[in-house]
Amino acid sequence: MYAVQPDVLQYVSDCAHRFQGEIEQVAANHGLTIEGGLPALELQVTPQFQALLEYTLWGEAGVVAVHGKLRLPSEVLSSKESLSIMMKFSLSHDPNLDIEGKKQRIEEILYGEVDLFWNIPPAGHVGHVELTIRFSYQPGTGRLGEYVRSVLGIVTGKMLAA
Repeated sequence: MYAVQPDVLQYVSDCAHRFQGEIEQVAANHGLTIEGGLPALELQVTPQFQALLEYTLWGEAGVVAVHGKLRLPSEVLSSKESLSIMMKFSLSHDPNLDIEGKKQRIEEILYGEVDLFWNIPPAGHVGHVELTIRFSYQPGTGRLGEYVRSVLGIVTGKMLAA
């Protein structure tokens, strides 16, 4: 049987709490609602100890799903934890806009910072775009909010001030 040390649970709790604060800020800045209010949190102990956090944010333009994975070293806990983040955007846009130009602009802004994947929307979904980005993230840096602001602002045309 596997046992989880109390300091590890406190570490995960602290990181999840800070990350929750950032998600709440992103939601407030963009008029998004956090489904359920709290993340789905899963702890896995094999083959490696990790915590999985999942949020679903939704709003007028669509859905942003945020999946965070916190891997913990087996011996020493670092104060500079890093989460592996995957964000999926499923957004509606004005079908009369040049979405290819918007895609290019997003790629220019995020180039070198994230792995970016455009998903082909189902046939007949005109005015819909799907995008997945993956990146390594340290809570407290604000990059999460910047990526959301960039993608939502470009796709919807509603840019927020920095």
